[in-house]
Amino acid sequence: MDLRQLRYFKVLATHGNFGRAAAVLHIAQPALSRQIRLLEEELNVRLLERHARGATPTAEGLVLLDRASFLLRYAEQVKVDIADLAASPRGLVALGLTPALAPMLFVPLAEVLRQRFPEIRIRLVENFAPALADSLLQGTLDVALLSGPVASPGISSIPLVVEALCAIGAPGDNRLGDVPVSIEQLQGLPLILTGVSKSGVRLALEAAAARRGVELQAAMEVESIEVAKRLVARGFGWTVHFAAAIHDELDAHRLQAKPILGLELQRLIGYAAERPPSRAALAVIEVLRTVASELSLDGTWPYSRVLSEAG
Repeated sequence: MDLRQLRYFKVLATHGNFGRAAAVLHIAQPALSRQIRLLEEELNVRLLERHARGATPTAEGLVLLDRASFLLRYAEQVKVDIADLAASPRGLVALGLTPALAPMLFVPLAEVLRQRFPEIRIRLVENFAPALADSLLQGTLDVALLSGPVASPGISSIPLVVEALCAIGAPGDNRLGDVPVSIEQLQGLPLILTGVSKSGVRLALEAAAARRGVELQAAMEVESIEVAKRLVARGFGWTVHFAAAIHDELDAHRLQAKPILGLELQRLIGYAAERPPSRAALAVIEVLRTVASELSLDGTWPYSRVLSEAG
């Protein structure tokens, strides 16, 4: 198996037709068919289902397509890095951010990259932290912002910030009294739980409540803070999240956020341990650290503090 065969297979799987793929690759159709057949023989699986309209990847073919896409992109980045050691980093970097933090982080990150590294292209992927971690391991992301601690040995991480989780309520709702709030004060309060179970904010909240013997009253469960904050504003209850996700609502006094004593979440920059980051990815990591530090210090990332690499 070589990169040429993988490129042939990727183009064929994408176009689904031997004739069109051969034209894109500028080779004869019999030559393309022979290379695909050799690839199938080497792997001892059928990669394509041939039919009258062309060819469709099998389950094994879809796995190979995913891996081939990563390998081809990584090989291209290696060529770029070697050719441009003395030049500015360039190339595509796939960056993963959580939906709650992407609006705050991505625009200033893109602005700094445009100024300092104009030849770096960013592909932003928004998803929850567990899915971003999986994408790092699968090779479809180069860099991702994760919630700590990271359990997988396949992911290396760099500390970014630690932020206090807050009880978020409608303005004028004084049931929690003055700040700071204790975890015990949440007992009996109608809560709109957000995020993915056993991950991120949800995991930190439920683990802290269990340690203190606090029984949480889940009035509703939703995935995104975007939905939760609208429900909170309408008086459905309180939610627990980080204040950066509702920065605009805090400024406009449409919501209130009260830090909860002892309840914090660590943010880390992750990348796959088995694949050294490209020069472009390293540049993105450095810019992300700079932007996070500035946002934390100027209050745009509220109730957060910057972490050093030593923690």
